[in-house]
Amino acid sequence: MILKLLRQLNRAYGYAVFGIYLAAFGIAFLFVFIFPPATLALLFISIFGLLFFNVLGFVLRTIEKRWNRARLGKGLCPECGAAALSAVASGSGEIRCGACDARHDAQGAWIKPIVQEPEPVQA
Repeated sequence: MILKLLRQLNRAYGYAVFGIYLAAFGIAFLFVFIFPPATLALLFISIFGLLFFNVLGFVLRTIEKRWNRARLGKGLCPECGAAALSAVASGSGEIRCGACDARHDAQGAWIKPIVQEPEPVQA
């Protein structure tokens, strides 16, 4: 349960941070007309906030990788819990689940699936 929540948070983390910065921009834009020094304060807070969000993202990714690596070490898929793991290519370190087709590298990081482009239909 916690791993699934952490996984979804990591996958949507960039969008969440973008939303926070977009809201901060809207607030700063309004404060330009109401109280201009607040705009400068928000500017500096958001610049230093980048460091905070970068470190937080690194910590969340590291926790997920370690948790995934522990499950992969037991022979379980971190995504679905099935024991149907197989190495995709020898020496690449990529591990694929036969049940849910999730891919992870040897360090436990999730590998984004490659979506094949559909073939064009000739009329």
